[in-house]
Amino acid sequence: MAEHKKRIVKNFISLSIVQGLSILFPLIIFPYLLRVLGVEGFGVFTLIQAVIMYVDLLVTFGFGLTATKAIAKNISNETNTHHIISSVFFIKIILLAIPTFLFLIGAIFIPFFRDNFSFILISELYVIGNMLFPDWYFQGIQKMRTITIVTFISKCISFILIISFVKNKTDIGYAISAIAIGNFIAGLFGFIMLMRTVSLKIKRAPKRFIMAFFKESGYVFSSLILVPLYSTVNLFILQFFTNPLMVGYYAISEKIFNAISMITSVANRTFYPYLSQLYRTSVMNFKINVNKISMLFLMAFSLFAVLQFGFAGFIVSVLSGNHDIKDISYAVDILKIMSIAVLFSPFGSYYFQLLIIQGRKKTAVKNIFSVVIINLISASTLAYLYGGKGMAINLCMIVFFIALFNFISYHKKVLVNKIL
Repeated sequence: MAEHKKRIVKNFISLSIVQGLSILFPLIIFPYLLRVLGVEGFGVFTLIQAVIMYVDLLVTFGFGLTATKAIAKNISNETNTHHIISSVFFIKIILLAIPTFLFLIGAIFIPFFRDNFSFILISELYVIGNMLFPDWYFQGIQKMRTITIVTFISKCISFILIISFVKNKTDIGYAISAIAIGNFIAGLFGFIMLMRTVSLKIKRAPKRFIMAFFKESGYVFSSLILVPLYSTVNLFILQFFTNPLMVGYYAISEKIFNAISMITSVANRTFYPYLSQLYRTSVMNFKINVNKISMLFLMAFSLFAVLQFGFAGFIVSVLSGNHDIKDISYAVDILKIMSIAVLFSPFGSYYFQLLIIQGRKKTAVKNIFSVVIINLISASTLAYLYGGKGMAINLCMIVFFIALFNFISYHKKVLVNKIL
């Protein structure tokens, strides 16, 4: 087997373990939290996580793609590698200060932030952990084993803390703290590993280098920050038109949907560095590999969609710990509707990455922005008319449109290449 194929297989196995942990952890912890915190408490927990996810996206700033690509390209250039690493951390620190300041302002004027201010501040430890953990570096040098080790440490710590301290409905703060602390410790470990790997000196990169890198990542960030709008903002839209109980039922189904959809990120993160290099060396082989991966996604997620629909009742019942299915029938109906979205879920992010590889960041941003506008209109309308089920229908629509727009944009570029 060729060396690059061996590396891909090893990386795929490592990231499969990482993703397996990312899927297994919620499947174990979230049912426990649902039983202990109750549906309404779980809804509040989910809303806090939604806020922190956006902060995390801001601080991450698209470096999972741009920094990974830059490290892979400059792997033999020690000076540029140091500049990239220094730039990433410098920008992340600046970006972390922005939401922290906004939270302070929000606590004065916004009731939700004021009522949950302590929870949000505790959750920032989670963001700091992701800020410290250089997964983009280890992915760029195609050594995913380190990511696997650190992820395992994070999940184990959070699991132990949750089981030890979350005992009743009032322990939402303990639940949030457990996940945040686990991620922070893991991020610290990852940062120490980076320091030992590259013997990095704490020195700021040249201003021109930082600004150029900031601009490059800005395009990707513009797309990434818009993508989760159909999930995080939609939770607040649903809260506005319904109640915390409805948000809780929807959150249960969405967690299951997200766990299944996350499987695609294993392949995306594994093949992204390889496809980036292949595009520069052989466009024809790049297209062939893209088509093969697309067919694998179609077959696999068609099966997942059928299984989710057929076993929706069983899945919700087991994970919620509720054996009287009538009590959770609404969540079951929502999950069945979401099975349609499962079919299209891998293609939005997959073709988004292909557009980044092609250097078409503006097109990617345009596509996502168009979908966000559609979502704001459709989510509000469907939530008002049909509550949680309407929001599930909206999710299917948005996932489909993201996949469709990116798919069309990618193939337009391919068609132009053929004509030229």
